[in-house]
This record gives sequence, structure tokens and C-alpha cells, in this order.
Amino acid sequence: MSLEERHWRDRALALASRYVGRPLMAAPLPWSVHRAALGTLSALRRPPPRLAVEWRRVGPRPARLAAPPAPAARVLWFHGGGFVVGTPDTHAHLTDTLASHGLALTVPDYRLAPEHPFPAAYEDCLGVARAVAAEGPFALGGDSAGGTLAASVLARLVADGTPPTRVALIAPAADLDPARPDPEGARDLFLSRPLLERIVTAYAAGADPSDPRLSPVHADFAGAPPVLIHCSEGEILEGDCDALAARMRTQGVDVSVTKARALPHAWHMAAGSAPAADRALAEIAAFLRGDAA
Repeated sequence: MSLEERHWRDRALALASRYVGRPLMAAPLPWSVHRAALGTLSALRRPPPRLAVEWRRVGPRPARLAAPPAPAARVLWFHGGGFVVGTPDTHAHLTDTLASHGLALTVPDYRLAPEHPFPAAYEDCLGVARAVAAEGPFALGGDSAGGTLAASVLARLVADGTPPTRVALIAPAADLDPARPDPEGARDLFLSRPLLERIVTAYAAGADPSDPRLSPVHADFAGAPPVLIHCSEGEILEGDCDALAARMRTQGVDVSVTKARALPHAWHMAAGSAPAADRALAEIAAFLRGDAA
């Protein structure tokens, strides 16, 4: 499947990502600077109306909960940020947009690298997932690094015998081996090789890249529920998404991959500004609700 890019605001998003976002993120600034910048940008946005928002401790970590009246399903979502930046608040526009489609979102505030390298984030997310699973059926998802964590946690939940009902992943990094080559023809509008190498150094901190908790392309997914993966054509992580989908399919998992053309990594963050982001999140929400095709 594919998501076509047509609207001028989608093209503006692509240009801003390529000529502003990409060089800024590639700059070797302290992670604290990147965190502050992301926090400032996210503070300009407000949650959609009619959402009940609260913070609560879920398992081992505090989490942000957002829900509309009478939600159709519960969703545990792990935010992105390359394992080094981001919080439930910085990604609230994305998750609140999903919640506005009739979903109750729980977004944990997991620990970040380099202060807390692998496996801290994985352990936090798994602990929260087990607490959520104990309360009944739920769907699982994550964007970017959060998608990586969701895929790794999914494998453990399947092994535990408490899998989610459905899983949505936005451009997860499935292979955190620093020696991996870039895919041929990669034309990423946001991510760069130096940025990814810096992220892997901070997060993996020398851990074995074949550890399935770190690189879910090596995980066992047999028995997992249906999975939907979104990515952009030509982004550096497109190959990761394809490899993860292939791994899951060989183990009998029903996987769908949707690719956008001429849009940046995790373009979903532009919900409300770019029509392509709104369409993508509407598709993910329908999938997580279990709507009939």
C-alpha cells in the first residue's frame, strides 16, 4: 500500500524537514539542547478538545493518559525521539490525535540515553506493558524509536502469553548494528547517517546488536497479532521496516506495510498541519480500533 503526497502543505513539510530539520538534528549539539528545542516546539500545541488528560503511574513509570468519552479501545504507545530525546508531552500532538479517533492512549515516560542506556528504556516499556496487559485487552504502537521498543516488547509479550490485539509501528529502527550499510538509493529527508550513528552510540552503549531486545529484527514473533507498519519511501529506515515485516511474515504474522512518497521520517508528527499526517494517523487509528477493512 502507499500514501500519496499531494497537498502543498505536505510538500512544505518535506522541504522544511530537508533544509531545516535535517541539518539541525545532524548538528553534534548536546542532547540537552535538542531536548530543549523539541520541548519548546511541542509547547506551542494544545490537545484536541474533549480529551481527558492525566498523569498516572503505570507499572514502574509515570505515564500520560489521554482519552475521549467512551473510547473504543485501549492503546499503549511508546513515543519516539531516537532513545535520547522526547517525552509523552513532546509527542502529545501525535498521540492526542490518535486518541481523538476514539482511542484511550497510555504513553509512558521511559528513561532516555545516554544517561540511561540500553536496556533501561526496554525494561521500562516492558514493565508498563505488563501492567497494562494485566488490566485487559489493549493494542500496542510506537513511532520511530518508540516503534523499535514496541516491536521488542511485542516479542516478550507474545512469549508471556499476553499479546496485544493489534500493533502499529511508525518507521521503527529494527537493526541497531552500527556496521549495517545504508540502503541503496536512500534519500532521507530528515534522518542522516551521522545522526543515527550518534544515537546508536548513546543508546546501545556497546551492547550486542543481535540482542532482540535491542534489534527486534532478530526477535521471535510467532503468535503475534496483526501488525501495521508505516514508513516513507527512500528513508534510511525503510529497509528496517521491510526486514522487520519479512521476519514477522516468515513466522506467520499478518503484516501490512504502508509507504508514503516524498515525505520525511515520522511525518505523522505534523498532524493538523499536513494532510498526509492526518490521513496516516486516521488509518492507524482505524487499524488499532479493529475496524473492518
